[in-house]
Amino acid sequence: MPLPISNSRHVAVADGPGSRVVAVADLAASLGVDALIRLHEEDFSGLAGIGRDLVHFNLERTINRAGLRYALLPIRRAGRRRPGGAEELPVLDPTRFRTGLCVAVRQGVPVAAVPPALFRASLPGIRDADALAAALVRRYAGLFPDLAPADLVARGCAITRLRLAQD
Repeated sequence: MPLPISNSRHVAVADGPGSRVVAVADLAASLGVDALIRLHEEDFSGLAGIGRDLVHFNLERTINRAGLRYALLPIRRAGRRRPGGAEELPVLDPTRFRTGLCVAVRQGVPVAAVPPALFRASLPGIRDADALAAALVRRYAGLFPDLAPADLVARGCAITRLRLAQD
């Protein structure tokens, strides 16, 4: 059975010292894009070293779609799942973002089967299958606390290829 996808309708955004919940569609429209890709702060910082092409990895599967424009935003506070499965929304920083066009998506790829060429266009900290496995655990352990690290990695990954706008 596939893991649940994170909330794609609402997200929290930083608002002064607190946060407020907004519709993803409204935030995306305000940024001039179709949808959002949320990145942990260290991953977002790694975008500074990325040229025009970016390969982004998610756990198991993604709702990203080729042909849509995305805003990549940093996560100020990661989301998590509470006992029983309710999701606590991540808090995003909408004042910092990069945009890009999704050019391809692949779902359910085993981590060990990711072609080496894709790692060359990935974030600086993800240059091989071991680093990808570690990143997936770091990103998703809080969302799926009942799964051991090896069980998370065994779910495979989704691969999103983006053509970033040159800011």
